[in-house]
Amino acid sequence: ALAFAAIAGVLPGFRSVAQRMIDADSTAVCRAQDEFAVPPRDDIERFTVVRAGRIIPVVGKEIEGGEIVISDGKIQNIGRGIEVPLNAKVIDARDQVVMPGLIQASSRFGMPWYRRSGVHADLRVADEFVATPLQFEGLLNAGFTTVALIPAGVGIPGRAMVIRTAGDDMESRTLVETSYIYISASKADLRDALSKAQAEIDKVDKARKEFEEKQKQAAAKQNQSDTPPQTQPANGNGKGEKPPASQPASQPTSQPAFEPPKINPALQPLVDLLQKKEGVRALIVIDSASDYVQISEVLAEYEIAHDFRVRNGSQCDLHLVLDKLREAKPRMLFNARNHTIPYSVERNPLIRLVAQAGCEVSLLPRGDSASEAGVVLQRIAELVRNGWSRQEALKAVTIHPAKLLGVDKRVGSLEKEKDADLIFLDGDPFAAGTRVRRVMIAGETVHVAEGDEQ
Repeated sequence: ALAFAAIAGVLPGFRSVAQRMIDADSTAVCRAQDEFAVPPRDDIERFTVVRAGRIIPVVGKEIEGGEIVISDGKIQNIGRGIEVPLNAKVIDARDQVVMPGLIQASSRFGMPWYRRSGVHADLRVADEFVATPLQFEGLLNAGFTTVALIPAGVGIPGRAMVIRTAGDDMESRTLVETSYIYISASKADLRDALSKAQAEIDKVDKARKEFEEKQKQAAAKQNQSDTPPQTQPANGNGKGEKPPASQPASQPTSQPAFEPPKINPALQPLVDLLQKKEGVRALIVIDSASDYVQISEVLAEYEIAHDFRVRNGSQCDLHLVLDKLREAKPRMLFNARNHTIPYSVERNPLIRLVAQAGCEVSLLPRGDSASEAGVVLQRIAELVRNGWSRQEALKAVTIHPAKLLGVDKRVGSLEKEKDADLIFLDGDPFAAGTRVRRVMIAGETVHVAEGDEQ
C-alpha cells in the first residue's frame, strides 16, 4: 500500500487506485480487530473455571486433574478435559483438592444460650437471629458453608433455620427460614405435647362435623319449605271455588363458610407434624439407648417425620439397640468422636456400627467453637483409620446433613445445576495437617487463607 502511495505521488493517474487499495487494507484490519476484540468485562466474568488437582464430588467417582465450570452461582459442568469458555475467569488450583462445602446440621455458633422450657414450637430462630460481621469466620476457616441454627432451651423450644456462613444479605444467605422442630424432651413431655396437638386436631374435626350437620339440617329444612302443595282437583274443592294460587319457591340462600376454631399457636407446628405437612420434620435429641427405646414408644403412638440428634459423650450405649436401628433406619446426627464401651476403656466403633445398620449418619464438631470446627476433619479421619468407610465419612459432613436439612437439591455434593459451594484443601481431607485454602459460596470467593491470592 505504501509503494502504491509513493507511485501515486509521482504518477497522479495511479492515485485513485492506490487510495482504494489502502482503504480496502484498512477495512480488513478493522474486521480482524472486531473478530478478536476483547469482550465486555461483564461477559468475561460470567464464567469461572476451577482447575483442580483433584475433585471430590462426594457422589460419584473422584476426578484427577479436572475442571468445574461455574456460572450465575451454579455448577454448569464438571469433569476432566471438558470444554470451557475461552474468556472465563480461571482459578488455578491444580495443587489442591476441591470438594463440597461442609454442612453443620445443628449449632448455636455465635449466638447466646438462654434458659427456656416448655412447648414453644412456634418460635423461630429466624425471628431472633441478627447477622454480625465476621460472625461465622471460624466456620469459614474450617470449610463450613452451611449451618443450621437451633433454638435455645429444652422441651420444644422452637424451629431451626438454615443459612450460609457468608453472603451479601440475609435473603441470599437463607436456605430454609423455618426448618426442623427441635425437640429435647423426655418421653412423658413429648407424649403430652403431641397429645395436646392431637386434641387441637380433634377440636377442629369436631367443629367441622357439627358445622356440616347443621348445614345438612338447614338444607333439609330449605327443601321442605320449597316443596309445592298437593295438587287440587281442576274444579277446585268441588264447590265451584278456584284452586289457590301456587306460592313462589323461596330463593336459595348462600352457604356460610366453615370457620375452624383457632389452634394454639405454640402447638401449630406439632399439628402440622401430626398431619404430615410437607417439609415439616422433628429433630429429637437423645443421649442413650434407653432414650431411644422410650422415645420410640411415643413415636409408635404418633407417627411423625423425625430424625435423631445423639447428644452423646464418649461413652454412649446405642450399640445395645442396633437391631432396632437396623429395622427403623432413622437418620442419626452424632458428634465426630471415637466411643468406648460404658464404664470401660474398650473401644466401641459406634458410628461405624450405626452406619452399617443402614442409618444415614451425619457428623458435627464436638462443640460450637472455632477450634472444634477447625479439627472436625481430623476427628473424622480417626474414625476412618478405625475402619469406617471413607466415602461414608465424606458424606457425613456433606450430602447426609444436606438431606437431613432438606437442602440436598442445592448443596452437599458437586453436581450440575447445584450451588457452587466449594472448599479448596491443600491435601487430602483426612490427611494430617490439611488446611482449607479457599472457600466459595454460590460461585463467589468468600474466604482465602492468609498468604494465598484472591
